[in-house]
Amino acid sequence: MDLSASPTRTSAESRALSTAMKALLVAYLALIVGIMLLDGVKITPDLFLVFVSVIAVMLGMTRTFLRDWVPFVIIFLGWEAMRGLADRFGATVQSDAVIAVERLICFGTVPTVDLQRWLYHPGQISVIDWLTSSVYAMHFLFPLTVAFLLWLRARSLYFRFVSTLLAMSLVAFAFASLLPVAPPRYAWMYGENLHVYDIAPLVGSQLTGAATWIYLHLNGNPVAAFPSLHAAYPFLAFLFLREQWPRAAWLMLAYSFLVWFSIVYLGEHYVVDILGGVILALGTYYASKALWRRWAERRAAASTAATAADA
Repeated sequence: MDLSASPTRTSAESRALSTAMKALLVAYLALIVGIMLLDGVKITPDLFLVFVSVIAVMLGMTRTFLRDWVPFVIIFLGWEAMRGLADRFGATVQSDAVIAVERLICFGTVPTVDLQRWLYHPGQISVIDWLTSSVYAMHFLFPLTVAFLLWLRARSLYFRFVSTLLAMSLVAFAFASLLPVAPPRYAWMYGENLHVYDIAPLVGSQLTGAATWIYLHLNGNPVAAFPSLHAAYPFLAFLFLREQWPRAAWLMLAYSFLVWFSIVYLGEHYVVDILGGVILALGTYYASKALWRRWAERRAAASTAATAADA
């Protein structure tokens, strides 16, 4: 009896130890990232890859990690490099028309102007300025963290998540190429001069950290406000987390609202940009879900046919 029970107990203890090890390593990663964020270091996809590769090595999953993650990060960095070209195709940058839509859906107001009038104090950096700027700087961190957690627990869901993330980013690139939109902080360059401060760079000037060499040499796109990927990324993460951890997913939805508040307050996006990002996330999520289901059904049908042929 004891001998027969031993393997079961050992297997259960091994699983518990593995889960505890993963939790400790993720907590260690969160601590390191938190310290770096406080020091002003921007967590970019290439830097994130270095961090999580340490966890993969310690878990004995190095080869699997490199096979699953390196192609994704390379493609993602390639898209980031290409993103800076979106405003160079000759399309007219939209500003006043977007402000008109913003006022139409926000009862005659521009929320960025109102929020900064209520909360921002020129000449000083408040807790709200630090908080919203930090949230804005974590644009890549949270969706990549979700990707890593899915990779540890549900690799098939990880592959669907990162492929959807890339597809959504490419769709946003197409929008920015055909319809470049200036954010509130740059409205004065293309039309109406909104009373908006560019807060994030003011906060960033107080920090001593920097981005990685790769990101310092990538060209950003200042007029790719619509649809907002800052709004779309955390909401897409919420949609996928519902499939694996339904209760924890609500924390990501709460974080999404925090991101949306931050990007409006900082003058990085209009509310209409956020709506566009949410719609983009919903559309790509359900499209990818349908495509993966159809692919799985075809694989199952092919496997059944092969089995029948062998019989």
